[in-house]
Amino acid sequence: MKRLVALATVLAAAPAALLAQEPLNVPTTLLQKLNMPTIYILLVCSMIIVWLTVDGYLRTGRKTLVPAADVEQFRNFFRAGDYHGAYAYARANPSALGNTIGNALRSAPEGKQAVEDAVVSSIVGSQGTFNSKIAYLSVIGVIAPMIGLTGTVFGMIDAFAAMGAAGAADPSRLSAAIGAVLYATAGGLVVAIPAFVFYYLLRNRVSHAFHELHVVVADLFRQFPYEHLREANFEGAEVYAAAPNWVTGAAPVQS
Repeated sequence: MKRLVALATVLAAAPAALLAQEPLNVPTTLLQKLNMPTIYILLVCSMIIVWLTVDGYLRTGRKTLVPAADVEQFRNFFRAGDYHGAYAYARANPSALGNTIGNALRSAPEGKQAVEDAVVSSIVGSQGTFNSKIAYLSVIGVIAPMIGLTGTVFGMIDAFAAMGAAGAADPSRLSAAIGAVLYATAGGLVVAIPAFVFYYLLRNRVSHAFHELHVVVADLFRQFPYEHLREANFEGAEVYAAAPNWVTGAAPVQS
């Protein structure tokens, strides 16, 4: 009986003894240390990086920019000499390939140099659209470290202010506070490095894809019969430049 009473006394006193002890030093996770507005901005930047990378990768594939079905269709039109049909197909299927071939056919009555200029202009324009979109990856890569550094600076200001208000002179506490806010700078670098890597990878991918596009279009226009298309008229390719009115005797147009 005495043993049971003693055991009950020990069990009753155990919770009080545990409460009297110092609280456990529970380790905080990295996300808990990064719980500041700066990190939320960096998380948004990370999601934008993922979206731009996936979208850019899918849009710059050879199957997307130079679809095999469209290439074969244009080849059939060119083999049959149906250039109006090829132009109509290009207008009905707007894409980097279709726009390039359509612009080239519109310039065909002006000769080979006009076609080559139209092809280059169309490819440069389409490539610029892709590059301008993936350029946001480079922008994020530049501003992400600055955002992280800004969070670190404001965190250090708060840390020094808190230490000064408390009148504490313990260097270890100050070091711990500064070490915590440095996670913001680390977060900025973690976001910036993949942004730059994906930017250069996608830029090279776009360059290679449009090079293949240029090769396909150039192959279609090899030995093109420019002399037979001098009088050809394509829809939307109206020629506005007429002979001077002092030659034709036409009345000047009133503005």
